[in-house]
Amino acid sequence: MKKISLTALFVGYSLAGFCFTGDDSAAFYVKKAIELSRSQKNWEADKSFQKAVSFNTFNVETRVQYGNYLVEQRKYFSAIEQFGKVLEANINNPVALQQMTELSFQLNRWNDAVMYGKKLSQNGNSKDLKYIIGKSYYELENYRQSQSYLNQALAENQRDLKTVSLLGKVLMELSNYKEAIAVYNKTLEIDPNNSSLLYELGLLYYTMNEEQTAVTYFEKAAKKGYKTDLSFYENLGLAYLDNNLNKGVETLNKVLESKPGNPEILFQIAQAYYKVQKYQDAAETYYKVYENDPANSRALYMTGVAFQKKGDKSRGIELCEKAIQMDPNLAQLKSQKFAF
Repeated sequence: MKKISLTALFVGYSLAGFCFTGDDSAAFYVKKAIELSRSQKNWEADKSFQKAVSFNTFNVETRVQYGNYLVEQRKYFSAIEQFGKVLEANINNPVALQQMTELSFQLNRWNDAVMYGKKLSQNGNSKDLKYIIGKSYYELENYRQSQSYLNQALAENQRDLKTVSLLGKVLMELSNYKEAIAVYNKTLEIDPNNSSLLYELGLLYYTMNEEQTAVTYFEKAAKKGYKTDLSFYENLGLAYLDNNLNKGVETLNKVLESKPGNPEILFQIAQAYYKVQKYQDAAETYYKVYENDPANSRALYMTGVAFQKKGDKSRGIELCEKAIQMDPNLAQLKSQKFAF
């Protein structure tokens, strides 16, 4: 038998690792994988990509191609593994940085999205990059940094509505309400029929306790086609309560048809009745809250207060004392004029 020298064996292995031509090379298996993928033979395509990578585990281009394929197949975690290997070899690889930024963002890995996004920005701009970083900072509750990047994104494209909307929310978190209103209104000058922005303006005014203005914007949003789902009617109804009690209760009752016994909504209705001195309605509604949430000592206490206000003092005191037994801290409300 003819002997094979160790030198020849090493040379042969090396050529196999770095050769990119012929029918047994990385390039061959990449090409084969692409053809298999086009024929929707994805299992075979994946195996062929793995074979291509095995020729040279440090080959960046092969891993990039494999990673891109995995993204197309929505195998995101496997794609991250491949692009991570690419970045180990070349931390500035633009394709890997782009993919890692977008994948991290898509998978809600906010810290990673910021890290890779910033690295990518050092190597040139990328579409939506400032928004991605700004959104990630928003989810991380770092609103100052989020504001900074979203402002940069708007400087690049003032008509980008998703950026405007998010910036408005960031400014609300920072309690910069006037600035948030200015941002929304500036965009509405460009797109006056944008129902989402009209609705968000309504939420903003509601947060500022300007309920009547909030109602105006909610109604404008609905006229412009905003989806009038349960969430919409809940916010509209709550905004109505202070200025149009009957309309507010009517609207919220529609919500309660789908959310029967919802304690938060019922409590708000009860508070509204109490403020306008409809104590019988307030007592009944507070008690509904308690019935649906027996641990809600506050609702029981307010039921007692409402009974006392409408003249049934013995029943009211009894309920208040029962509530105080559940939560002794409620005793301090006795000295308060209004127990809101």
